[in-house]
Amino acid sequence: MFSFPTALLSKRTLPLIICSLTLGACASTTGAMQAETNAESNAESYPLSTAVVYQTESKEYPLLSSYIYAQATKALPTSFQPSDVIVMDVDETVLDNSQYQREREQQGLGYSSESWNAWIARKEATAVPGVTDFLNEVVARGGKVALVTNRDKSMDDATWQNLLALGLPLTAENTCVLGRTAQDKTAIDGNTVINDKDLRRSQLKQGTANCSNSTPASKPTWQAQHRLLMQIGDNIEDFEGVTQEHANVDALLPKVGKSLFILPNPMYGSW
Repeated sequence: MFSFPTALLSKRTLPLIICSLTLGACASTTGAMQAETNAESNAESYPLSTAVVYQTESKEYPLLSSYIYAQATKALPTSFQPSDVIVMDVDETVLDNSQYQREREQQGLGYSSESWNAWIARKEATAVPGVTDFLNEVVARGGKVALVTNRDKSMDDATWQNLLALGLPLTAENTCVLGRTAQDKTAIDGNTVINDKDLRRSQLKQGTANCSNSTPASKPTWQAQHRLLMQIGDNIEDFEGVTQEHANVDALLPKVGKSLFILPNPMYGSW
């Protein structure tokens, strides 16, 4: 029998040779190897969008983000009143999810609620540049933060654990996590509730916010009326009473850099 020099056999060619010599049914083996080859080819054939490259590789993005948070820090009061609260979005405002975007694009895939929730459950999002120093300063001055996120409320615990894993100075007493519920959408009436975060902002003002991360000790802190001192996000709808379609940039501009702060995010948005 003819023998093949071992040095010439690769882990892929050897199974094929064995199959041909034994005349066995090797369709499954060949199919598995073909699937592996296709997967590798596909991984190489899907380039990243310029938006994801900008967000993950450019120096402009961390520079801008850090600058905006430095400006927000300058706008903070020397000390906070008990009723003051800073309202912040989570995704691309506190947590950087660009790794999720990279992984999906590398597979030639887009957003899906299933993959997004699986990503949240991994708790691997990193901190947006500049946000750690900002939150440290807020807490040092006695401030509180409400994280109004459009992650589903069922994912609030995973969100909270991800935030704590980053070493951010957050506690149930100084932070309220508010994920989105079905009511946030159905409550939109175009009058008092304009976008799907307005209901939760109103609940903060009224002292009825349902903080997912609350404890018995922290509940009294949040069951009080609050004043929205500052709003920070990466989407214009992170601002109270604003929609992408009808946002009045001229009317918002005087507040930007004082009570409104918006971060760059070319990857996705209400636009």
